[in-house]
Amino acid sequence: MKRIIAVAAAFLASTTVAFAQDYPAGQVNMIVPFGAGASNDAVARFLANQLRERWDQPVVVENRPGAGSTIGTEYVARADPDGHTLLFTSSAFATAPAVFAELPYDPLGDLIPITMVGFSQFIMVGGANVQSNDLASFLEEAKTREIFLATAGLGSATHFAGELFIAASGVEMTPVHYRGGAELTTDLIGGRMDIYVGSLATLIANVRNGNLKALAVMGDEPAEALPDVMTTASAGIEGASTGLWFGVFAPAGTPDDVIAKLNTDINDVMASDAARAFMASLESVVRGYPQAEFVTIVEREIEQWQRLAAERGIEAN
Repeated sequence: MKRIIAVAAAFLASTTVAFAQDYPAGQVNMIVPFGAGASNDAVARFLANQLRERWDQPVVVENRPGAGSTIGTEYVARADPDGHTLLFTSSAFATAPAVFAELPYDPLGDLIPITMVGFSQFIMVGGANVQSNDLASFLEEAKTREIFLATAGLGSATHFAGELFIAASGVEMTPVHYRGGAELTTDLIGGRMDIYVGSLATLIANVRNGNLKALAVMGDEPAEALPDVMTTASAGIEGASTGLWFGVFAPAGTPDDVIAKLNTDINDVMASDAARAFMASLESVVRGYPQAEFVTIVEREIEQWQRLAAERGIEAN
């Protein structure tokens, strides 16, 4: 019996290695749980093109938006765990468990974090109705009237970034939830909303053309594109550091060797000069990690946002 078990174990190990060596054996579908055209979609398509050249296999990006990114995420969670269906998502993966009491999947039980791909700093911007031109002045202005905080949706990364600023600064703002960023940007520019906290990648154009005022960078590091804009840390606001990351996940049960190959290949292609230049064009940077480290990052963020949701009373309607 021991000999049979040993032979069986050796067979399984050899087939797993062989599977990883042959991977991918056909088309790979990369699911983006957001609509086409956003920065996460652009990065996913860049990565897919790079992997297509590396693997000499089709890598197809498919958008499955809806329900705060949970529809596309569930689709991947239920896919065959053979590495041929992947999830390309963002920080919304970590915020969803904090706002939806019953997700149709277990974030860390049904999906495996593979690696982070890139990162964009978050900035706080003011609309036409905001009189202040910097964070220090805004903190004083906020004491004099009700401030309306626009978000790209209840439970979105932009919502939690705004709530994080409220918690860290003590400045109360009233969240107003939109369905995406286009309408809220129009309302900011038109003076119907006051504040929005979003990625530098999506806001930089409207800051440069004067439609929006950059009040603060959310974190310790200044933004290279906005060197004169103070950080929340430099203003004495601790614990407000956040940003938008992009990352790749696979269904639970995907063989370890396939996960390791994906981590290596994705990190390698994103370390190229072409990838760094592409990310820079989106006011973002490449961020690659060993797989275990990315798992820790995701776990830590899920815990952070769940704690903030409980403190701030954030929950889906």
